[in-house]
This record gives sequence, structure tokens and C-alpha cells, in this order.
Amino acid sequence: MNIIKREFKANFKSLIIWILSLMALHYVASIEFEAYAGNQEIAVAMKQFESLFAALGSSVADITTPSGFISIVAIYIYIPLSIFSGLLGSGIISKEEKNKTAEYLFTLPVNRGKVIKGKLIVALVNTIIINVTVLASVYFTYLRFDVSEGYFKFIANMSIGLFLTQIIFLGIGMMLSAVLKHYKKSGSITIGLLMGTYLLSILIGMVDGKIDFLKFVTPFQYFPTSDMLIGKFNFGFIILSISISLISIFGTFYFYKKRDLYI
Repeated sequence: MNIIKREFKANFKSLIIWILSLMALHYVASIEFEAYAGNQEIAVAMKQFESLFAALGSSVADITTPSGFISIVAIYIYIPLSIFSGLLGSGIISKEEKNKTAEYLFTLPVNRGKVIKGKLIVALVNTIIINVTVLASVYFTYLRFDVSEGYFKFIANMSIGLFLTQIIFLGIGMMLSAVLKHYKKSGSITIGLLMGTYLLSILIGMVDGKIDFLKFVTPFQYFPTSDMLIGKFNFGFIILSISISLISIFGTFYFYKKRDLYI
């Protein structure tokens, strides 16, 4: 319990900064939406960019509606929250070496498994908090406009898809911290993988189905906003997301127990 309290306290400030920054970002985006709301001329003009939106993994829905606009700017939700989870996963493990506290921590009457378990609980709870808080703020921000009946369902679907994406990068970040010998490498490699898979997602969308088999490689193709708008979840991608996360978590426990700590 002391480890959990310690980790919550250590990560609280960064969690609040991320949440407030993203809330402010999407409030500003909602102000921009005021120029689009109900403007059918813009809706017609934006149709010529349908292929671009599809390549970015966004919906090609009507941009003059709150749901359609959010589905297009959702990349500013998916990427930041995935980065947050990836950095949280890598940092919550490696910071003991970074801050030179590993020697003290492991002189306490706890084994490494309990330490990782406590850190994992904090990482998952923080991931849920930022997911729910940011998506709730987006939901309430656009209520001042004329929203459709399926608006709440769309936001809820996106929250679920986003969470499954987040825990993939959370698990990868934690396992890389447990495997790599140098703590500085885990965060950069995690972000490198994240951005690489996002660029691959764009490439898949641009080539119009020619390399769809690569969708399994990039989490950003698992739960696109175009599917979240209609409540379409691919069961195979749900299983794959959970499997990757569990494998990464089990890998974290396995490798960290065998790891030499660099103090």
C-alpha cells in the first residue's frame, strides 16, 4: 500500500498537467467548431478531403456536427493519451534507477513482484483517470451545440477504444523498461514505436486496402473513429489488444525479477 501511495503522489502533478492541457486544447477546438456548426457549404467543401481523413484514421462524417468534428480531431486525443500511457509505463519502472532510489526501495521488506504490482495498479488507475476525464470534458464541451441522439454513445465507444489502445502502449513501455539495461532508452523507444505505428496507420489508409493485412501491426487501426461513430468493434482487435497488454505485463514481471539494477 505504501508503494501505491508513493506512486500516486509522484505521478499526480504530471497527470493533472496532462489533463488540464488536453481539456484546454479541446475547448479551443470547440471554439473553432463554432464556425463550422450547421454550415452546409463547409460540409460540401470538406467532401474533397475524404481520402485524407480516411488516411488519418478519422471519420468522413459531416464536420458541421459535433460528432463528425470530434471524429476528425480525435487524433489529438488518441496520440496524446497513448503517449501519456507509454511514457507512464516506461517511467514508472525506470525512475527508480533514474532517481537513484532503487537501492533503497529494494532494501525494504518487499520483493520485486510486489513493487511491480503496485506500480502497475497506479499506472492503470492513472490511465483510466485521464481517459475518463478528458473524454468527459470533450463530451460536456460540445453539449452547447446541437448534438445527435448517438452523441453520448459515440464518446463512450471512443473512450473504450482509446483505453484499449492506451493499455497496449502502457504495457509495452513497462516491458521495455524491464528489458533494457539503460533506463533512458525505454521512453524514447516506446514513443518511437508509437509514432512509427501511427505513420504506418496513415500509410495503410493512403494505399486504399492494398496492405490491409498490416492493420494488425498498428493499434491505431484497431478502433478508428469511423468505427466508433457507428459502434463497430472488431472482436479480433479487442482480443489482440488485451493479449498484447497481458503479454507485456507478464514480460515486465518476468524480466524485472531477473534484471540487474543499475544504481
